[in-house]
Amino acid sequence: MLFVSPFSFPLVFLSSFNRMKPLNLRKIDKKYLNMKKENLNEHKTVNSEWINSILFQEKQKSSFNINQLRKIGNNILKNTNFPSKKDESWRFTKLDRLFGMKFANSDSEVNADFVKKFFLENSQARCVFLNGVFFPSLFQARENTDSYFLGRFSDLNEKERKKIRDLAGKGESGINGGFFPILNLANLDEIAVLYIKADSKIKDPIQILFSSSTNETPICINQKLIIVCEKNSKAKIIQHHVGSNESEFFDNSTTTILVDEEAQIDFFLINQVTEKASNFNSIHADLRKGSSFNFLSASFGGFLSRISLGIDLNGINASCNVEGVTVVKNSQISDIHSRISHNYPLCKSSQLQKNLISDKGHAIFAGKVQVHNGAYETESNQLCKSLLLSQTSKVDSMPILEINNEDVKCTHGSTVSDLDQEQLFYFKSRGIPIEKARFLLTIGFIKEIIEKLPKELNENLSESVNYLIKK
Repeated sequence: MLFVSPFSFPLVFLSSFNRMKPLNLRKIDKKYLNMKKENLNEHKTVNSEWINSILFQEKQKSSFNINQLRKIGNNILKNTNFPSKKDESWRFTKLDRLFGMKFANSDSEVNADFVKKFFLENSQARCVFLNGVFFPSLFQARENTDSYFLGRFSDLNEKERKKIRDLAGKGESGINGGFFPILNLANLDEIAVLYIKADSKIKDPIQILFSSSTNETPICINQKLIIVCEKNSKAKIIQHHVGSNESEFFDNSTTTILVDEEAQIDFFLINQVTEKASNFNSIHADLRKGSSFNFLSASFGGFLSRISLGIDLNGINASCNVEGVTVVKNSQISDIHSRISHNYPLCKSSQLQKNLISDKGHAIFAGKVQVHNGAYETESNQLCKSLLLSQTSKVDSMPILEINNEDVKCTHGSTVSDLDQEQLFYFKSRGIPIEKARFLLTIGFIKEIIEKLPKELNENLSESVNYLIKK
């Protein structure tokens, strides 16, 4: 995998696109052609058909700024290696089925009625993208809209667009995030934007819903969301990915989040795509002084799903809490890769990942916590717990600590278990059917996390767990 130096490219990437010259792009080409010829040849011959089926899809009419972002993504992408098991971050993940898909433009009418069943009852605002296209008719906002903007990048003024544009290439969601975020940039049509103004306190959740559907031909959707939470703001945000039954698609999304000083954000990432689809989310959060970021993910869809999460604690007293639930069944693969970097003193982080794995499902967790030099009085804890519900289910868990400072309190760990037979026997002795007992023990395993979800999402996850038990 080729990664781009953070010290060189942003000088071009963040410059005004109105002044972008062809020479700049030629310099980028020259800089990133430095790779082994055999890898480049493999990239061209093995996967060229797959990538061309994505890049040659018909694009929406886009603004000048987005067209320039797309050009930059294309120039980097053509010199970036495809991920494979030779790469450390992909060595447990089977990509054959994904790379075997061939994509075309959507061949079906978008079903707007289907997505309505995922609407939250008590949301402050809702923004809906169907197959990557913004649908104004499904937009909803209650009072107090002066405190935030929710919509398309193209609807912002130039000053606002510049601030958003400057965030578009950072961290795991940008050009340093690897192949899939670069592919996202190269195939970009629109950017969804949530901009919460300073001192705003938004009580009810803001829902950003991405829905995909197709009839016969698989489609690839590349969606980008950028969230700015200004100083002393507070909000609850739900990013929700769904797909209609039997639809085959690849949802390749990126999310960039700026949490400014003293802001408090609760962020939920929900994956409910179909088992014939694949869902990748690459997310980067930049936390400033005194800010708080609570991240909760629930993933129970797709034959292959992956969350690549990067969090930078970039200010004194910043804190984050990361929790996740993954439900894997049949032959599904769910991959969670995370990085939490303590870059300033007096920061705190915690992470708890819980995996439920049945049938021939495979869960992967690789969580890295970095404590950099000078980040004294850091507190961090990390734990991954997996529950195997069949003899053929599998988990690979890799918690990692990198500490370059002495004055820290850090712990990490990983556990793998199956259902406790003594507890099952106890339930049976009390007249509780074995199926009900298995459900109670399984739902109890993830209860501490899913009870934090909105009611409708909590119920959906409980139904998925019940399905596992009945098989």
